[in-house]
Amino acid sequence: MIDSVSERERQFDELKGALDLLFELREEFAQWVEEAQDGSKREALENVLGHIEALESEYRTRQEELKKAKSA
Repeated sequence: MIDSVSERERQFDELKGALDLLFELREEFAQWVEEAQDGSKREALENVLGHIEALESEYRTRQEELKKAKSA
């Protein structure tokens, strides 16, 4: 049982770190999208930003699942 608890905590910490990084990337790419002068550059940056947002959403879902498992 201790191993599974420590494993969940490790996973939770990894997800928190990943979410922190994704937040920073999302903020930076959002700024680049606003600054993009060229339509094709804007579209490419929006695609990257959308991918980052999707990853962030998935990681938040995983984090919530771990929180539930941790409190169970």
